[in-house]
Amino acid sequence: MDPALAPGDPGVAEATTPAPWPLLALNLVPLLLILLLLVAVTGRAWLSTLLLAGMTYLLYFVNQIKLAEQSTPIVPADFQLLLHLDAKGALLLARYLPHGRLTLAIGLAVLAIIALLWWKERPLNLLRGKRRLVVIALALMANLSLLRGWAPWPVLYGEDVPLKIWAPKLQALESGLLANLLHYQWAMGVILPAPDDAAASALLARHRDLLTQTPAMPPADLPDIIVLQSESLFDPSRLNGIESAQVLPHLRELAQSAQHGDMWAPTFGGGTIRTEFEVLTGIAMRYFPLVEYPYFGMAATRETSLASVLARHGYETLAVHPYHRSFWNRASALANLGFADFDAEDEFGDAPRQGWYISDDALVDHLLARLSQATSPMFVFAISMENHGPYDDYPNVDTQRLQALKLPPQLDEHGSKLLRGYLYHLDNADRALARLVDGLRQRPRRSLLLFYGDHLPGLNEVYDQLGFRNGAAATQQPVPWLLLDTAHPAPQAAQATAAFYLPGKLLATAGIDDEPYFRLLESLGEADHVGPGWSPPDDAQLAAVMQLRQQREFARLLRQTFGARPTVAQPPAAAPGER
Repeated sequence: MDPALAPGDPGVAEATTPAPWPLLALNLVPLLLILLLLVAVTGRAWLSTLLLAGMTYLLYFVNQIKLAEQSTPIVPADFQLLLHLDAKGALLLARYLPHGRLTLAIGLAVLAIIALLWWKERPLNLLRGKRRLVVIALALMANLSLLRGWAPWPVLYGEDVPLKIWAPKLQALESGLLANLLHYQWAMGVILPAPDDAAASALLARHRDLLTQTPAMPPADLPDIIVLQSESLFDPSRLNGIESAQVLPHLRELAQSAQHGDMWAPTFGGGTIRTEFEVLTGIAMRYFPLVEYPYFGMAATRETSLASVLARHGYETLAVHPYHRSFWNRASALANLGFADFDAEDEFGDAPRQGWYISDDALVDHLLARLSQATSPMFVFAISMENHGPYDDYPNVDTQRLQALKLPPQLDEHGSKLLRGYLYHLDNADRALARLVDGLRQRPRRSLLLFYGDHLPGLNEVYDQLGFRNGAAATQQPVPWLLLDTAHPAPQAAQATAAFYLPGKLLATAGIDDEPYFRLLESLGEADHVGPGWSPPDDAQLAAVMQLRQQREFARLLRQTFGARPTVAQPPAAAPGER
């Protein structure tokens, strides 16, 4: 969930109403109902008990891994993600599981016991013929009623217990994992209340001059626009024991002649598409707290984004990600967000890898090659992959360089191994950024490069052992952002911002301001003071505006508030082949 949300935020309940049942019962009931269904289907009590024990252990085991990596428990959306996984996506997640001979031996032993019980255990005499069909039907109905939250389950589980959206880990600790999953599942089935038109109109009315002005004509020579979302990139010098001179030297140098600063992302340790969605659409995930993965719902149909806005101005729109195109449902979602083309792992051929994944250097080579082939201004949204975890025991590495990295002495052996692996790839990302900028500067066309990290990596062991210089928790730390203009380099004061403000800033820098929503975001972002635990000014009103935007009602709201919407004069179309 959004790490910016904290107790005391508007609309976030801090008190917890206890459920009528004890905590143990709340979490045992789902297991007993599943056991009843398994016994009815298999006809075997011991086999069903073993199957249930195995599934329960696996659920809690994977939950512990997710807590360690992302500081958040399993939620129903994670099962939705599993349904969309192909072999490569499953392999990525499997790398976080323990592996080795002992794990293999235990797995084979469990499978052998299951096979033996199926063969040797005699079916229960009580479950034969019509009685078995009746029990199966009753067990299915009981499980379905619990899953859908039909009466009396919500009452028994405490229907007045508010979800701590701002602290899902705390919620799971108070309710138990299974009860927490049920609460989230039931909440997801509730239709969100209609956005408050009056609140949204009030915010727009305060920005009347901005929203009703006739947009300026865009520049005749539109710049190429490149966005590079760098996997798990953050500034480790925020940690105790690491000096700024040790990390990200190229990013620091580039920041001296570009817009830059700290950016607060809507996710931690994972959930890349949350940040990605915010930057592309300007819609903040904080206002959709029950949506874990926006590409499985919020981008299921056509959505206005940077890509669709720039396409109207004649831009070629290209997404690039050196991993499997179906992971995170990107192929479908990016098309709905207005991208005409998507270069995924297939287009990289035998590109070199660093660690498990295609290197950032290979990504930069691909970007520069694609830009050189363009016949019109390009909008390229690139998503790197090299620095994706896990950060220990990976192949394709310069061992000597890896071991030469200097680490704080406070780290234990495993913490050192994790941080060393992360810093190795971080250095590669920093050098690749410098190469990309050098390549862009050598091109005749002006380029805008927006570069940022999508979230902090899941290095909780490291964070716990070192701590952060500002004393805040890992989930309250920002990532760097940089907006560089190859034609107009200039020193800029650092500015803290949020991911959803970036598209407005990018379009304003490009001189494209005919989209009122992004123009509003740019103005709001300039006035906001983003930081740990922050809430945007006029939080509830901005929530209403963004909810209407997501429902494609923003244009109606503009007409309702101001009347006819001004349009921008369009420059003459470029001749074929003209750049």
